[in-house]
Amino acid sequence: MPLGLAGPGPAVAQVEAQLDAAAPGAFEVKRYADEAGARTALREQDVLGAIVVGPSPKQPPGLLVASAAGDAPTTAATTAYEQLTVQLGTPQKVDDVAPLPEKDSRGVSAVLLCVALTIGALIFQLVLSLAAAHVGAPRRWLSCLCYAVVAGAAGALFAGPVTGTLDGHFLELLGVATLLSLTVVGVVAACQALLGALGIAVGALLVLPLGLASSGGVVDPHFQPAFYGAVSEYLPMGSTVSLLRRVLYFDGNAAAGPLLTLALWAAGAWLVTVAMERIRPFRPLMVIVPAAAVAPSRTAAARTA
Repeated sequence: MPLGLAGPGPAVAQVEAQLDAAAPGAFEVKRYADEAGARTALREQDVLGAIVVGPSPKQPPGLLVASAAGDAPTTAATTAYEQLTVQLGTPQKVDDVAPLPEKDSRGVSAVLLCVALTIGALIFQLVLSLAAAHVGAPRRWLSCLCYAVVAGAAGALFAGPVTGTLDGHFLELLGVATLLSLTVVGVVAACQALLGALGIAVGALLVLPLGLASSGGVVDPHFQPAFYGAVSEYLPMGSTVSLLRRVLYFDGNAAAGPLLTLALWAAGAWLVTVAMERIRPFRPLMVIVPAAAVAPSRTAAARTA
């Protein structure tokens, strides 16, 4: 876990040695000249906590955390700091530079919003695959875009004004929720275009079970098994959770990376879908025929018999 250390060189080196002795290999220490540098690094998510050492040995070290970054890194940084203050015999001084709102005190609302939008997009694409036998490609793609906008608006309204858990950022929520919905529909559509009916299962596995497990919403990627931690920021749900946190709680700092990742997923998925339509036109999983269209043929067959 990246942890910042700020203060005079000798004092910082001593604290770093104590941290390494207490938890070997647990922290990737990044040094800063002063508290202001550590605060900036924390708000830009370069570190997930920072210990500030004063110029005087008599001045107790302070801890900077950002609870909005997640429970696991906050707990890890706090535990290490508490052990340090016990060794030094100094009082504790903790400052939360990015606290969570009261209505989302565990920081899970962003994850729940992503899960709801992902499940909705999967269901929409499945229904479209079952029922779009006689619908042309442009109309199908337009319906996907309309769905993404409607689902994004519904998600932003519910998470914002309705429940108040992510209130105060409606336009940002609308944009991110719409982009996620469009991405999920596009990923499943692209997988279906490449693999047929099996592609729906592959796409669903990619965006939901694997995406949720590695999203970092419940457990930060630094505390996950190596594979999940490595892919977290490169999957749609993981990048969306990071994007929402940075927009909602960190004033948009370091939001460009996850936004670009999500946009590339959307663009890539829809480019594959459009290209495959020219190579191998869309085929629905089944054709739904109205009963009125079937009844006359049955009657004629009976008369012939």
